[in-house]
Amino acid sequence: MLPNLFGREIRRGNKYDAIIMDPPSYGRGRNGEVWQFENNISDLVELCNNVLSDNPLFFLINSYTTGISSKVLENILNLKIKTKGKVTSGEIGLPMTDSRLLLPCGIYGRWEK
Repeated sequence: MLPNLFGREIRRGNKYDAIIMDPPSYGRGRNGEVWQFENNISDLVELCNNVLSDNPLFFLINSYTTGISSKVLENILNLKIKTKGKVTSGEIGLPMTDSRLLLPCGIYGRWEK
C-alpha cells in the first residue's frame, strides 16, 4: 500500500524535490488493510512531507474521490507541508461544448515554493 512505499523511502533516506501523485480513492493491501482517500489522505501527505528535500520545488496531488473538497485538500497541505510556500487548490473539470459551464470531475491541491 502507499504508506509502505513511503515508509521504505523514509528508511532509505531518499529525498525528492518534487512529488506528483494521483492516489486511489479506495484499495486493499496484501494483509487486508483498507485505504480510503477521505480517511487516509492527511497521513499520506504527512509521509510525503518526510521525503521532500530540504529545498523542494512543488507537491501536486489530484483526486477523483467525491467525498472531499478542494478546500479540505488545501487545508491538509497547509497543515502537513512544513516548508514555507504557496498552496492552491481547485476543481478539475471538462468544459461543456457550446457553454461556459464546467463538468466537475475531481480536485487538485498544489504546494509550490
